[in-house]
Amino acid sequence: MIRSVLLFIAVLGLPSATLAAEEPSPASAETARREGDAPPGTDTPEQPKQPEQPEQPEQPKKEGPPPEAAAEGETIERHRTPFDVLNERMIGVASRAVRFDWRKKTLGVGLIGSQLLELNNFSSARFGGLIRKPLGNFMGELAIARVWTWGSDSTDKLALTPYRQSGRPSRIELDVNLGYPLAEGVATARPGFFPATELVLSANAGIRYAFYPGGFSGASFGQVAKSVISPRLSEQELENLDSKLPPGMELDEARYNLLTGLNLDVYFQTGGFFSPRAMVALPITGTGLGLWWELTFSAGWMF
Repeated sequence: MIRSVLLFIAVLGLPSATLAAEEPSPASAETARREGDAPPGTDTPEQPKQPEQPEQPEQPKKEGPPPEAAAEGETIERHRTPFDVLNERMIGVASRAVRFDWRKKTLGVGLIGSQLLELNNFSSARFGGLIRKPLGNFMGELAIARVWTWGSDSTDKLALTPYRQSGRPSRIELDVNLGYPLAEGVATARPGFFPATELVLSANAGIRYAFYPGGFSGASFGQVAKSVISPRLSEQELENLDSKLPPGMELDEARYNLLTGLNLDVYFQTGGFFSPRAMVALPITGTGLGLWWELTFSAGWMF
């Protein structure tokens, strides 16, 4: 009896399960409907394919220079020359060095001539020689000069009166100067046949020692040694020099003078130079001449 009931139930459920298995999916039904509506002889369109991603090219590996190139670079490195050094040399055959480096010179010699502009009616001129020595960024100078002093018509008339003007008779002077460059550079000279020059504008300061021949006549060695280092002339020097003074002059007692001013050095590539200079004496050594000027011109050669 139980078997008959189970068999009956199985027969009833079999058609519905078969129909469910054979029912197509909605997507398949839609595709079939479209194929049925298409006219005869028409190919069914294919579904588009997804584009394939392009393959990324491999990045080239950075490689160092080949051993031959590295060796060549090391070989020519010792032949490389900075530009400022090349500027000092001849480059090719169409150019030549124009800069004159006075700091690399050993010594310079020259002649000097000066005109003194003192606050009196006497005239003085100086002529002598000098030696120059570069001292790093400074230029040291040692000069010795003979000074000639003469009067004028005004001093001759002044001598007829009881009045006198401070002045200095003919003498020998020793100068020690030190210059420091403020500006320098290469310049083109005019007229054109002059070579290019090196211009150096310097600030100068120096000390000047005056020696009067005959001033130490009759003095002992101790008196001379003491007077040489004294900033003022001794009484014996004043007495010895009184008879040698030009008419109308009163001897200035200062032995030393401090000067300062500007100097323009013009150097040629060959080593020659000339230098105009303007100096002013500072009235701080007991001089009676006040603030006086000196114009100097020197020319020479650097070695």
